[in-house]
Amino acid sequence: MDVLVETFSDGVFTITLNRPEKKNAMSLELLKRLSEALARAEAQRATVVILRGAGKSFCAGGDILEFRQSAKIDAQIDCMADYLHKSIEKIRQINAIVIAVVEGLAFGAGLSLSLACDLTVAESKATMNMAYRRIGLSPDGGGSFFLSRLVGAKKFNELYLLSRNIDVQEARELGLVNFVFNDQELDTKLAELVRDLKALPAESISRFKELVNLSLFSGLSSHLDKERRFVTELGSGPEFKARLDAILKK
Repeated sequence: MDVLVETFSDGVFTITLNRPEKKNAMSLELLKRLSEALARAEAQRATVVILRGAGKSFCAGGDILEFRQSAKIDAQIDCMADYLHKSIEKIRQINAIVIAVVEGLAFGAGLSLSLACDLTVAESKATMNMAYRRIGLSPDGGGSFFLSRLVGAKKFNELYLLSRNIDVQEARELGLVNFVFNDQELDTKLAELVRDLKALPAESISRFKELVNLSLFSGLSSHLDKERRFVTELGSGPEFKARLDAILKK
């Protein structure tokens, strides 16, 4: 299975992206399963949702090999963006605290996914990168929405246009990460954080998230629609295909 779900009787869900051999790059199947897993967490009234990747990597972004092998790349990108955006909206709407656990890489749509979560815990050697510009695409998954609000216009422009690696120290300074733990203590510290969050009244969490969404994230749906349209348009062009071919040759 491309996505694993572990449930606990105390309302904690762990959703694991499970393509470790691909650094959990997003395939269409993975994105479908992620959307289903988040809907299941909501239906079962999860109070805390942990989102992480298998094999010591969070998510390397979209699966570029799957893009290139598709007969209609633009249709493939459009469908994948649709499922990804459903998950992004669910993360913001669900009455649970969603924690991204970033180990290894969080690139492209993987970074967007982590930015949508309420809290982000990172392993001390994790690396983030907007990455979209490298393959000639504009951001999706709310990447341009959340990142610009977190870091401001000038820094957002820099991080997208240069698409350079962001280490954990800088990510924390920029507000992309809440907590940084080394590999040996990560799971223990994560369990402590979850314990503290579970102690919060469920009714206060729902109102808290609604206020955060109203204050910081109003207009998300229309922004996601435009991101999806733009990334699909760019995905149909020759520049994207040329960049994919150049990367795959390496």
